[in-house]
Amino acid sequence: MARIRNTKKLGQRVDRTYLKRLFPIPLWRRILTLIFVAAGLGWLGMYAVARNQTPYTAGTLTPAHAFLGKRCAVCHGVSAGIGKKVADQQCAACHDGPVHQASQTFTPACVSCHVEHRGTAQLAATSDAGCASCHSNLQTKDGKPNVANVDSFKSHPEFAVVKAGANPTGLHFNHVKHVGELSQKCGDCHTPAALPAGALSATGKHSHVSARALMSIPTYAATCMPCHALTIDDKIADAAPHDKPEVVHNFVVAQLTKYIAGHPADLGKEGTPGNSAAWVQFKIAADEKKLVEETCARCHTVTPGSSGGLASAKIAPTNEPARKFAKASFDHAAHQGLTCASCHANAATSKVASDNLLPGIGVCKQCHASGSATAGANCSTCHVYHDWSKEKTVDGKYMIEQMTRLTTAGHQVAP
Repeated sequence: MARIRNTKKLGQRVDRTYLKRLFPIPLWRRILTLIFVAAGLGWLGMYAVARNQTPYTAGTLTPAHAFLGKRCAVCHGVSAGIGKKVADQQCAACHDGPVHQASQTFTPACVSCHVEHRGTAQLAATSDAGCASCHSNLQTKDGKPNVANVDSFKSHPEFAVVKAGANPTGLHFNHVKHVGELSQKCGDCHTPAALPAGALSATGKHSHVSARALMSIPTYAATCMPCHALTIDDKIADAAPHDKPEVVHNFVVAQLTKYIAGHPADLGKEGTPGNSAAWVQFKIAADEKKLVEETCARCHTVTPGSSGGLASAKIAPTNEPARKFAKASFDHAAHQGLTCASCHANAATSKVASDNLLPGIGVCKQCHASGSATAGANCSTCHVYHDWSKEKTVDGKYMIEQMTRLTTAGHQVAP
């Protein structure tokens, strides 16, 4: 007799309790899940009992804020919840940086550019995305931006100071003669020097560049005097001071008066007057005429006066700023491995001081480009956002003990 294999008969063979039974693998999966969840809750509970917020931090603080340690409330506020962003008011409690430009259409939040909890990264090293969010299509309140749209260093225009061309320094100087004929080295005149912060910055009291960032301005006393002494007369051994015309005039008068008092036999010689007062006046006129037309004019733009002496002569002031890139920071110390000619190639052929010997942006782009195998080309490498000449003075509100201790209410610091 054949077996009946219909649906009803086949269904009766199915174990209806199959889904209610736990087999080994699903059973252990549930057990282990409960164990790990309980362990995690227990781990968080121990930190909660110890009032330690380490499990909730987003990462290690930067060195500037590392002293805050686990005192999250200093920045995030006493009632901060998980993921709460730091308000600008919290940042301003310690440092109140001014806005970038008065004509900017909006002011970004501090944390949108300065991202904390990145370990050793500098807070000033902002991402290009933050800069490009405005500068790729720059808008201002008056609708007339005076800078080009830039979204990366690749699209950065030529430096304004290079495009300007001539560099009116008010001096006469021939690089070819000194470097070529006299075989002087760049470092004989141009040396990195620690200058006062005010001299380093063209925009305010905070330069945000290192002390060795700029080259010191060559001065007569430190650079020129060893070769170019200001001799007055063959009868006077001392050189004249490199000073204002009235100071030099007084020096000439004093030296000539002193000389003729000790050498009365020179009166009347070489066509000079026979009395001391007239002799001094005669020599002053001759010596100062030589100073104005030959000695001073060798380096300065001089307009002789009616008398031909120092009293009426006009000497154009020098104009050699310590910082040529007024809107960017440049550090010579970071480039000291390069030869001077690598960037200042035109110096060896320059015959006038008005030549602009600064490197163009093409020179910088040889090393600074996007990618890990380059010197980097972030906006923050050369530029800072804030105009530090308008920095606001901060009146601190914390005591040392408030910044270093833990309160009984948790890691909170009361203002």
